Amino acid sequence: MNIILYMGVKKLDCLKFSKELGFTLAEVLITLGIIGIVAAMTIPTLIHEYKIQQYRTGYLRTSSLIQNALKQTANEFGYDSYEDFFYICGNLPKSAASSCRSENAELFKQINDDFLSRFKVMQNLSGTQFYNMKVKFKDYSGKYQNSYSQLYGITTYNTPYGGGHILIDGSLISSITFFYHEPSDGFSITFDTNGPYKGPNQYGHDIFLYNIGYWYKLCSEKAGGSIYNGRGCYDYAKRDVNPDNKNKGYWKSLK
Repeated sequence: MNIILYMGVKKLDCLKFSKELGFTLAEVLITLGIIGIVAAMTIPTLIHEYKIQQYRTGYLRTSSLIQNALKQTANEFGYDSYEDFFYICGNLPKSAASSCRSENAELFKQINDDFLSRFKVMQNLSGTQFYNMKVKFKDYSGKYQNSYSQLYGITTYNTPYGGGHILIDGSLISSITFFYHEPSDGFSITFDTNGPYKGPNQYGHDIFLYNIGYWYKLCSEKAGGSIYNGRGCYDYAKRDVNPDNKNKGYWKSLK
C-alpha cells in the first residue's frame, strides 16, 4: 500500500514538473510576434546589403575582364598600355580630331574586333534591337531614363560597329567607342554587370562607363536626372568614395 502510494505521488510530481516546463499558447504567440517584428526590421536591410554586395562583386569581376582584354589587345597592336589608345587622336585640337577619327576608322574597328574576340560572347545585339525591345536604363539618381540603345558603345552614332555583347555569365559589354565627343572622350566601353534583362539597369549600380578621357564625368545624387549623370561613376566605384560625400564609401551609400 505504501509502495503504491509512493509511486502515485512520484507520478503526480512528474506530471506537475512537466507542466511547469511547458508554454502557454499566449506565450508562444507573443514570442512569435517578437520574432516577426525583429525579422521585419532586419530582413530588408540584409536584402539591401546582399544586393549591394552583388553589384560590387559584378563591377569588380567585369571590370577586371575588360582590363585584361584591353591589355592583351594593346600588346597585339604594339602599344605599351591600352591607355595609349587615347593618343591616337586624343592629343589633337578639336578641329583636327574629327579628321583623325575618320582616317583611323578601320584601325578602331580592328582594335574593337580584337578586344571582343577575347570574350566568350553568347549573344550580340545592335542598338536598334535594344530600341525595339524597349529596354531602358536609368541615370545614377534614378530620376531619368532613356533607351538602352543610347548607351556609349551600343549606339551607332560615330560607331557603325556599335552594339551590346552578352557574355556567358550574363553580363554585357559594349563595343569600344573612340572619340565620341572628339579628343575629350578618348575611348569608352559600357558594361552591365548583370545584363540588360535584369534590373535595376542603372548607372553606378549595375551599369558603368569605362572611359579614358575627361569629358563630363558626372556622378551625383544632387545633380538630378540627366543622360550624363552616371557616366563618371566608374572612378568613384573603383576608389569606393561617395561622389557627394568624400567621407563615405561609394558602395555602402547606394540606395
